Parts: sequence; structure tokens; C-alpha cells
Amino acid sequence: MASSKPLRASELLAMRKRAVFRFIGLQVALAAGLSVGILVAMSGLHAYSFFAGALASILPNLYMAWRVFGHAGTQTAKDVVRSFYRGESGKLVLTAILVSAVFIFIKPLASGAMLAGFGMAIMSHWLSPLLLNK
Repeated sequence: MASSKPLRASELLAMRKRAVFRFIGLQVALAAGLSVGILVAMSGLHAYSFFAGALASILPNLYMAWRVFGHAGTQTAKDVVRSFYRGESGKLVLTAILVSAVFIFIKPLASGAMLAGFGMAIMSHWLSPLLLNK
């Protein structure tokens, strides 16, 4: 029977980092694909409103991933916790700023489509176990 060596911490971290960024790429692809479908089925207004809402959720996720996985190598437990707290607080602030900016600066805006895009990006996290466990 062949035994496999356990992964080193840096190898495990690299695998998780790739999985997280692959998931964010999937979110962008899903949002873009649905936006194209909305463009065909409804209108350009609804399509870009949907995509803007999705990006208002996805971009903060990208920031969080960068804060948590943006360092090289492994870190002490204290530094990992600090990275998560900074990432999460920055993500919440960035989400509030982006959602507000969409409502303030994008005119005309289909608010229902924008909120649907935002909700789709949040609900797509249910797909993350499929990608993060590989």
C-alpha cells in the first residue's frame, strides 16, 4: 500500500489560495454570463445594473482574499487572525462604499436588477464547497 506524505503548510496554503481565487473567477464568469442572458432577454439597462450589483459584492471578496492570502509563505496564528479581521472589516466597508457608489453614480439604474446581481454574488458562495474541497 502506497502511503502519501502529508502536505506541508505552505503547500496547503497554496492549494487553498488557488481554490479561493478560482472561486472568485467563477463568480465573475457567472455574473458576466447572467448579464449577457439578461441583455438578450430584457435590456442593456437591466444587464449592466445586474453586473454592477454583482461587482459590488465580488470586488470586496477579492479584497478579502488578497488580505488573507496575499502574503508569501506561512504566518503565525496571530498574523493570520489579524489578516482575517483586517480583510473582513475592509470587505464590509468596501461593500458599503461600492453599493452606495452604484446607487449614486450609475444613472439610469434598474435597482431591482442591481440588487438581484448583488444577491446572486452573495448566494454563489453556496457553490464554494464544490471548488474549495478540490
